[in-house]
Amino acid sequence: MARFKQFHDPELSIWQAAVGEVEAKAGVALQTQDAGGPRVVAGRPDDLGTMSSEAIAYCRHVDEGIPMAETAAGQPSTEGLLQTLGFCSLAALKLAKAKIVGDPEGPHQVGLAKFGDCDPKYAEAAAKYAEYFVAQQRQIPYIVYKNLSDFVIDGKLPSKAKVAILGDWGTGQNAAKVLLRQIANKNPDVVIHLGDIYYAGTQFEITNYFLQIWQQTLNLGTQLNRIPTFTLAGNHDMYCGGVPYYQLLKQLGQPASYFCLRNANWQFVAMDTGYNDHNPAAGGDGATYLQDTEVTWLADKVNNAGGRRTVLMSHHQLFTAYDAIDNGAINMRLYPQVAPLLPKVALWLWGHEHDFTLYDAYKGLARSCCMGHAAFPVGQAEIPSEPKHPEIPLIKGDDGDPVRLGVTAGLYNHGYAIIDIGGPAGQVSYYQDSDEDTPMYTQALT
Repeated sequence: MARFKQFHDPELSIWQAAVGEVEAKAGVALQTQDAGGPRVVAGRPDDLGTMSSEAIAYCRHVDEGIPMAETAAGQPSTEGLLQTLGFCSLAALKLAKAKIVGDPEGPHQVGLAKFGDCDPKYAEAAAKYAEYFVAQQRQIPYIVYKNLSDFVIDGKLPSKAKVAILGDWGTGQNAAKVLLRQIANKNPDVVIHLGDIYYAGTQFEITNYFLQIWQQTLNLGTQLNRIPTFTLAGNHDMYCGGVPYYQLLKQLGQPASYFCLRNANWQFVAMDTGYNDHNPAAGGDGATYLQDTEVTWLADKVNNAGGRRTVLMSHHQLFTAYDAIDNGAINMRLYPQVAPLLPKVALWLWGHEHDFTLYDAYKGLARSCCMGHAAFPVGQAEIPSEPKHPEIPLIKGDDGDPVRLGVTAGLYNHGYAIIDIGGPAGQVSYYQDSDEDTPMYTQALT
């Protein structure tokens, strides 16, 4: 079976979400139900099922521009996934799109004879895709402040506190559960997720692959308030329209997709970079940016910090050493919006790239880190060994090489950050799940 894989494309992500939901619910229906208890999805399997594997094969063809004509797709065969070349996904999506546009002839153009050999659940997935596709076309319910003092959270960050931060965690797979248990073992006062619940931020995914695991593992209590927890807006969280994400915020007691959590000495300021990446085709190939109103709100928080040290957080990266942003190293849509604030920031943490990268001082920013490595499985060959952009300064270890994640069974380790604050002092420790006791790197937030 296939390993978990996602694509930076809303339509492909919605298709993966629809297939995964139908397949997961069918699996639950076969399980033994506890007496008097509801059937629940315990998580997403590490080895994906046949339908999800074929959906990945189809999405890869589309994403990489590999020709996959119907004639080449062939009739589904019992000889294996590669024989189908995504035919069932292709046919089911044609059915879904015919339904969306109200084309009565559409179902007759998909090769119904051959489609009849596909798993009947593909027809269910087509209906679910149509539902989510329509939802994706609606306006995201982004919340704009009425007063600049809105979305400031006082009283939930102790003067001496342990803040856990992790990114791109919402896969629902075993690695995500293991990592969150390690965080829970450290008894954090606050836990913050940097965004992305896969594949498309549907209600099913948010409930089963985020909230249920999050609540139980962190022991949040029935009101979800035992430990303050927050989640930022990632691009995948917006792919089905964002409504389930904003419902999640209400459940967590989070005021908006951006906020300022503070005490007398520190403030953790979250930005919403997901809103303008909900449709990559319209957003500039990943070069996302903040709403103008949010830029004003953010500047007010950083410029009027009242002596507090500032930790910035976002889903998307400001710059990258190993990847690309609109064919470059720096997000030149976001950078002008935040550049005047960067000298006043002690640390900026982001995700999006499924990697761990520690950056040295750059562009007026004293220190930053990409940490989208909380759960997503990444093979050793999937990340360049050498930076694509060597001009971006990296933190190096005692061996003189950039600090990088270890590898276990051919996959990069997962990890998270723990920020300890006490009065004006602060320290960030970066852990990987292969060793929950010893941080792989520690920085004083001077």
